[in-house]
Amino acid sequence: MSIDARTVFEALESSGKEGIGVITLALETGYSQSDLRRFFKNHKQYCVPLNGETKYKLSQFTETRGSVDKMVAEIEGQKANDRVYRAFGYGLIVGLFIANIGTFFELLF
Repeated sequence: MSIDARTVFEALESSGKEGIGVITLALETGYSQSDLRRFFKNHKQYCVPLNGETKYKLSQFTETRGSVDKMVAEIEGQKANDRVYRAFGYGLIVGLFIANIGTFFELLF
């Protein structure tokens, strides 16, 4: 299941400095606890664990300074970059294959 970062960040923002527990966050957002833990693991720079990872709050020590809009924009930018790099890699492999297809046919026939 894909988690909407904005939903999670807004819930964390509303909890303030005290943070919010994973169970409560799961009830508020409708996402499973395991999906939320995976989300926190993948986005450590935006979410600060409290009490041994039972509670989380937004990080104030990044360039985004706890701004939900900036955090979501950075995550979307990272996703776009990942898609571009993946497409480039696939294109490179296909291009190499097409460039050498004549050599493969010569070997076969």
